[in-house]
Amino acid sequence: MKIKQLTGPAFGFLAGTTFGSGLAFIMRWQSYTLIASVSVIGLAGVIIGVFAGKRIGRRASL
Repeated sequence: MKIKQLTGPAFGFLAGTTFGSGLAFIMRWQSYTLIASVSVIGLAGVIIGVFAGKRIGRRASL
């Protein structure tokens, strides 16, 4: 059960940091802006991953 709870935030963090890094690369941002964008978008990905994991978990239990 614990593994299923951690999957959503883990995938959200992975997707968020990857998206943030790609966005920073396209915009040609430098060090501090790059770190800030990857951190903020990574945290947003974790939050979205938590909600998605709960929603998928509810749907699977029906």
